[in-house]
Formats: sequence, C-alpha cells, structure tokens
Amino acid sequence: MEFTLYSNPIQEEFNYTELYKKATEIGALIKVDEFNNELILSKVTDELLKATIDTHIEEIESENYLDQIVPFDGGLRIESESLIIEHQCCSELNDYQNWVKIISEKSKKWKEIWIGHPSVFYRIKGNEIELSEYYDDSPKEKDILVKMVLNKSDFVNGLEKALSELETFKQNVYRIVDNRNYVNKEVLKKALIE
Repeated sequence: MEFTLYSNPIQEEFNYTELYKKATEIGALIKVDEFNNELILSKVTDELLKATIDTHIEEIESENYLDQIVPFDGGLRIESESLIIEHQCCSELNDYQNWVKIISEKSKKWKEIWIGHPSVFYRIKGNEIELSEYYDDSPKEKDILVKMVLNKSDFVNGLEKALSELETFKQNVYRIVDNRNYVNKEVLKKALIE
C-alpha cells in the first residue's frame, strides 16, 4: 500500500514552462489523467516550491490574497494492489482531515469522505477499512460497491507518514514565504495552505 500527497496541477500543454521543466528533472511529477500532472510533495525542492508559489499568485494583488487565492489543491493518493483512490475535482490539500476522521470512526455504515467530486464512501469492517467506487451522488447503502479494502493499522501507518510529509511541506511553504520578498506574508501563508 502506498500513500502519496500531491498538489498543483501542471498541464502537459505547459511543458515549456520552468515549473514543468524543473519538476520533470527531479522526478516530482505524477500523471493524474491524460492532460495533467501534479507535484509529489515529498519531492518538491525549495526552488520548485518558489516557482510553484510564484505561479500560484501571479497577477493577484497582495491585498486580495484571501479573496482571490485558491488554496493549493491536491490531496492523498492511496494505491493498493494496482487500485487507486485519489483526490478529485475541487479538493484541497487540507482535505486530509477527512481521512483522519476515519481512524476514530466506530460506525459500520457507509459514510462519505470528501476528496472532491465525485466522492468516495468508507466503512469500518472489523480491522479493515472498505473504500467504495466513486459516486456523483449519494447512493443507497445496498448499492455501494467496494473498490479497495485496507488493513486499519496499515492505513494508520500510511496516513501518519503522509501527514508528516504534509507538515514538512507546510513548514517549507511558510519558510519560503517568510524569507522572500512577498508582502502580506501571514495572509499569503493562510491563503495558500490553511
């Protein structure tokens, strides 16, 4: 089982940009669909992170950071036995909190986990966590199909490692914002990643 956090879509049509070139050079891109790649957070260097932040905020005035900056998108990708569940449209990096809730869940009924749209449902079954196929709506419980089954302790270990990577990424974002010539730094940090 592999857990990967990734963010910031980079469309292949922009393969001429410095950001794309730098990410490709260090193997920090993961292909998410036919047109898009995303940055693997654990592989992002300071140079790449600076370029990512600059690209993310270009053409936005500092007084408009909170209103106009969309937080870094992205999320968790879980791969097990060639099956993949990953964030979908409209997700943010902070959606990891929805995965954390699973750890303390006691109910055996299907519950939606927000990872963007379409959604995935989960349920606890003894020492296992079942994850469903993707759904555009809320199906009846009897109609939900299991896509992936994870051992709960393996899930907790993988999630803890991913959360550690996310914390390192957040601290690197904060450090880079603090050490560069940005204005309205505290608002910028909050807008990007909180």
